[in-house]
Amino acid sequence: MDRNKQTTNAVEILHRRYVGDDAERKASLQVERVNAEVARMIYELRDEAGMTQKELAKLIGTTQSVVCRLENADYNGHSLSMLNRIAKALNRHLSVEMRDGDKDAETMRFVFREVVRGLRREKGLGIDQFARKSGIDRADIIAMERNPRCKPTPLVLHKLSQFYKVSQRKLAALAGAIKTVSPNMQVGASRFAAQSESFSKLTDEEQRTLDEFVRFLRSEDDVK
Repeated sequence: MDRNKQTTNAVEILHRRYVGDDAERKASLQVERVNAEVARMIYELRDEAGMTQKELAKLIGTTQSVVCRLENADYNGHSLSMLNRIAKALNRHLSVEMRDGDKDAETMRFVFREVVRGLRREKGLGIDQFARKSGIDRADIIAMERNPRCKPTPLVLHKLSQFYKVSQRKLAALAGAIKTVSPNMQVGASRFAAQSESFSKLTDEEQRTLDEFVRFLRSEDDVK
């Protein structure tokens, strides 16, 4: 059986089940995606700073339970004032951006970040460990995993491809370096994104569907 056909069918079924053409569900999905990204950002920056939830809570004048909620992907009460306090406590600068961009390109870049982060964690590597083993600069790794506007260089994409044995052309397409991609690539990326915020809640069947997409990325089929 053609594995790529199998992959396409699987993500198609998953997307129809959870999103389809429902405009309200699509809008809700985007909100959930933002909440999940903010929660993950808070967790990762706190962890990188070597702080416990209790220590961060003390710095921003709240309780550990509040920080715990802020790091929960399902929480939707993030405020700019709270995020600004967290940024200052972690020696970061908070910036807010509003843009009307290419939705397909935005989805592809979102999936790129998820894939890059997921592959690193799959190998059990911290950022510093990955930097040493892959030869990719630490700042580039952080940008790829956290900055939605990051555009990795061809050399960085090549190193990622070599290290993870993933198709360089498909990584380049996800990162926005290749503008014209196949319908299968677009469909697979958008439907992967539709479920990527809730990996921990997936059934075994849904997890297999996502694993299929990663295998699709590792194949060498033409992107166009």
